[in-house]
Amino acid sequence: MATEIRKMVNWKDLSDDLRRGIDRPAYILAGEETFLIRQARKKIEDTLVPVNLQTLAKITFQGDGKPSSIDVKRLVSEIATPPFFAPAKVVTVEYSGFFESSSSSSGLTYDQQEALTHIPERCHVVFIEDTIRQSNKLLKTMQANGALTATIDKQSPRELLRWMSLLCTHRGMRITRDAAESLMLRCEYSMNDIANELETVFLFHRHTGQNVITLEDIDLICREDTTGKIFDLTDAIADGKMDRALQMLDAMLSRREAPLYIQTMLARQTRDLLVAKSCTNAADLINSGLTKSSFFANKLMRQSKRFTQSKLERMMEDCFRADVAIKTGRLDDKDAVSMLVIRACSAASGTS
Repeated sequence: MATEIRKMVNWKDLSDDLRRGIDRPAYILAGEETFLIRQARKKIEDTLVPVNLQTLAKITFQGDGKPSSIDVKRLVSEIATPPFFAPAKVVTVEYSGFFESSSSSSGLTYDQQEALTHIPERCHVVFIEDTIRQSNKLLKTMQANGALTATIDKQSPRELLRWMSLLCTHRGMRITRDAAESLMLRCEYSMNDIANELETVFLFHRHTGQNVITLEDIDLICREDTTGKIFDLTDAIADGKMDRALQMLDAMLSRREAPLYIQTMLARQTRDLLVAKSCTNAADLINSGLTKSSFFANKLMRQSKRFTQSKLERMMEDCFRADVAIKTGRLDDKDAVSMLVIRACSAASGTS
């Protein structure tokens, strides 16, 4: 029997509850990590409905985040209708917006709210939402009647490393730590993107017969490491090597990286270096909340030692000036980012 849980749970708690048994009338899922949300939905569907009957017993409603985008009358009718041949029915409602307001009933009538809070035993409803408010009245009533609410955010680097290692082990391969951490950064900790990139790597290694995935493999096969390129560009700036820095900038522009994106990344890197400058070690930097990655924290700490505080502050000011120059039309974006790199190199090669 499902116990009442009147709080938002995380991925671990949701997984534990699904292992215990899939017997709740409703599962309300939200969060950034769509890979895990899809995984949870599939487990619920596959457990409750035999594969050969899923065409009959799986129903999906697609909304756009507004309650008015859902045909509520049809939804209520589907919930009330017993499954045809199958032991159970799963109704999935995507982006209904029913749980976004803090207190209102989302425009639902009393009867419609009753239908959602008293779901028949052989029906299970999965809501997939952008946003859930714990104070929502409908949500509270559904929780009181056995619904489980989960917010599934991006996983920590430690959890992602463990997951990537398991994926590789299942393919008879292993991945080095620096390769795994680089791939996490390139994919911005998205499990969906990481899984897609690893599939390409697995295909390549199956062809070559290799069973160890290295950083060189990631550089060769996977998406560009924009963060790494910005680190390299900032290294050239730290050395005051203007020609080298401009060559690297040209290479990024020739790969059709947007000048404004490069400028934004440089500004973010400078801001991160200022934070790193105030920390004594990588652990302090992680504790500051800037990053969860020890790989990224160590790189930032090493690079911050190559700049003085005043040089970084001047670079930050130059980033602001470049942004204003673009927005006021005094410079186009390509000229602005070039001037930014030139000024940064000049500051680095001078004294402060």
